[in-house]
Parts: sequence; C-alpha cells; structure tokens
Amino acid sequence: MKVLFLSSHHGTGASETLWIEAAVKLAASGHQVSAAVNWRTSSPERLFPLRHSGIPVWHLNLASKTGKLTKLLRRFLPHEKWKLASARQVIKATTPDTIVFSEGNDISALPFMELARGLGISYQIVTHGVNPAVWPSDDVADHLRPAFTSAVRTYWVAARNIVEFEHHIGTRLGNAEVVHNPVKVDRDIPFAWPTEDGTWRMACVARLQTRAKGHDLLLQAFAAPQWRDRPLHLTFFGDGENRRGLEKLASLLGLDTQISFGGHVSRVQDIWRDHHLIAQPSRNEGMPLSLVEALMCGRPALVTDVAGHAELITDGVNGFIAEAASVQHIGQALERAWDGRTGWQEMGRSAYERIRHDIPCDPAADFVRRILAAASL
Repeated sequence: MKVLFLSSHHGTGASETLWIEAAVKLAASGHQVSAAVNWRTSSPERLFPLRHSGIPVWHLNLASKTGKLTKLLRRFLPHEKWKLASARQVIKATTPDTIVFSEGNDISALPFMELARGLGISYQIVTHGVNPAVWPSDDVADHLRPAFTSAVRTYWVAARNIVEFEHHIGTRLGNAEVVHNPVKVDRDIPFAWPTEDGTWRMACVARLQTRAKGHDLLLQAFAAPQWRDRPLHLTFFGDGENRRGLEKLASLLGLDTQISFGGHVSRVQDIWRDHHLIAQPSRNEGMPLSLVEALMCGRPALVTDVAGHAELITDGVNGFIAEAASVQHIGQALERAWDGRTGWQEMGRSAYERIRHDIPCDPAADFVRRILAAASL
C-alpha cells in the first residue's frame, strides 16, 4: 500500500504524534510511506522518526523555509497557491493509494482534501478537536460537507466531537470513528499515591493558552474567599502565549502564595509523584493527552463537561465534572472535590484501572489497522 500522510496543523502536540507513529509502523511493515507537512516552522527533531525510517518528508509551507529566494517568494507569491501547488507535486511524485490528513481543532486541511477529491484519490481525515462555539461560515460549511462525507473514513479523538462537527455542517457522518492518541506514560507503572504532608496539590497540565484551556476560569474560581485558608496548592505545568498574563492575573487575585508555574516537564510521571488531582478547565477540547496520562498515573480529575472529558470521567467515581466552562460551575466542582478529598486516593485507583480499559495498549497500531482497512474499501 502507498500511503501519504499530510499534516496541516502547527507541528506540536499529540495531533502530530499519532500520525508520525502510524507512518513509522506502516513503513516497518513494508508499505510505501511518504509525508508532507504544512507546518509554519521546521522541526527536524519532531520529524526524526520519519527520516530514521527512510520516509521522505516534504515541507509545503513557505514560512518553514529559509534563504533569499524563499523570502522573495513569500513576499510576492500567494501563499495558498504555493501550498496547493506543492501538495499537487507531492501527490504526483508519490501516487498514493490513500492520503491521511491530520488536522488540529481547525479546518486547515480543507484545501488539501478538496485537491485530493478533485484528483479522485481516496483519503482519510483525523481531526483532533472541535470548538463547538466557532461555527464555520455558511460558505465554508458548503465546502466542508462534501469534503468530509467523501472521505472513506473520518477519525475523531472524542465521540462528542463527531456530534459537534455534524451540527456545524448540518449533516450526519456515516464514516466517523473514534481513535486515541499515544501516551507518554508506561501502562505498567504500579499505582502509587503521594506521601501526605498536610497540603493537597492540584495540577493543571496544558499549554498556557487560555482561549482553549480555560486557566483563567480556574484562577477566578480559586480566588473565592473560602480557599484562602484551605491547604490546597495549584501548579500550572506547561508553557505558552498566556504565561505572563496568567501570572499577572494570579497576582491581581491575590493568589501568589497558592499558585505556582512549573513550566514544561518532559516526564509527565514526575508531576504525579506529589500531586493528587488534575484540573482540566477547558473551554473546548478533543481528548487532552494530559488528562489521559494523569488517569494512567492514578489521579482523579476535575474537568469541564466539554468534548471527551465526560467520556473518561464519571462524576464522583474517578473525578468531578463541572457542568460548564464557567467560573461558577468550576467553583462548584472545586467545592465538591474539596468536600470529597479524603476519597481522592480511592478515586485515583478507580481512574488507574478504568483508563487501561478505555484506551488501547498501542493507539498507533490501532490507527494503522483502521487506515489499512479503510484504504481497502
């Protein structure tokens, strides 16, 4: 089978890990695999597994290229035309049996889908999130509808994302399946609980981008007067565009002593050695990898009722669900969590056991199986 992977996202996060690992596995099985990325910046380290496996990679985005000639092209050549022309050349050179498009919580792969559809090439789509509040315009929806219904298979990281997207385009998808992203936590690690020292520790693990991840909502809820004298500490792990803004907000709300910023941590398991609960106050999501990894480490979760959160969390069993991504609802969930804190360890054990049934042992291998099955239709 000749398979071309085309990533239209930004080059970071779980949305890239799934297709990269799947491409490597396909190549190792003897399939002819190629890749193209529409990333704005080049990331040799991220692409190393592909190069190491002998998989050729094309860069479609002029912004990722350097040199005087490229600078001139960026200045005078319409970018969209360049990307589509480059993609057309890649398709011509690789003659794929199927193309697998990977996109984040956007519709960035749409022009490439339409190109494949126009060329009569079978294609599949994996989408890593949907923002239910951001509807496409009617004109864009008119393009999305045939692009997605014409795919041999569409993959989503949360069942709720499927419904949200169907609402956006006003059409049911008969080709939709749920897939899972690979995790960085060893499934065989034993369940362990932090040593008690009188302080309860909550961690929010996500890129510091408030418009999606909702850190600001959690801070405002945590600023309620009753939390001043409670031994609960919150640490934000991750980096991003809103770090300084969140630091200033924490200071404005008088939370300097109750809030920490831990930056990026390469080994996720290290976070959960001394933290008891993960907080995921997202406004919109797919299926956050940080949540899955915390559950793998045996930690209960406080989440908003968006996207895939409630597909993994049962309120009062392995976590707490805020009914909406608002300060009021997150505050109410925090209160319930605090009242039930003596049961967090048992909830963590429940989370530890359940997630190993919810998530396949090898999500990339599962994705490969689905790709090949769909390509054979």
